[in-house]
Order: sequence, then C-alpha cells, then structure tokens
Amino acid sequence: MKWEYTQLRFVPKGKSWTGEIEELWLDDQQLISRSHPQRDVTLVGLMNELGLQGWELVTYAQPFTGYHGGCYTFKRSI
Repeated sequence: MKWEYTQLRFVPKGKSWTGEIEELWLDDQQLISRSHPQRDVTLVGLMNELGLQGWELVTYAQPFTGYHGGCYTFKRSI
C-alpha cells in the first residue's frame, strides 16, 4: 500500500492555549499569519475537514525550539 502525507503546523497566540492561532500552515500554504488573522479558520475545523477528505492523524510533535506550537502529520492511502 502507498501513502501520501500532509502536515498541519500551528503557532498559538500567546504562551498558553486559548484557541487563538497566530500562524497556521498546511504543508507550504500559510492559512493564518500575524498580518492576516482569520477568525473563520480553526485548528479543529481544519482537522475535521482533513478527516472528511480521508486523512488520518498519525503523529503530533511539539517542537523543542523555544516556541509554543505543534505539528500534526496525517496520511491517506493513494
């Protein structure tokens, strides 16, 4: 079986999780940036959308680079 992968990366607004996102990336496409906040795009909403498209969450990693945020990796069969 062959797989394709996609990554959803985010940086929350502030140092604790409030649900607000400062930056959000889907692979190389930036969906939310500091200069272009999006109130209608949410992390959970985007994850649900990926699930409807057949993507399955396989890993979550929190970086050790000093900033808060994370990276979700999804896969689906091709």
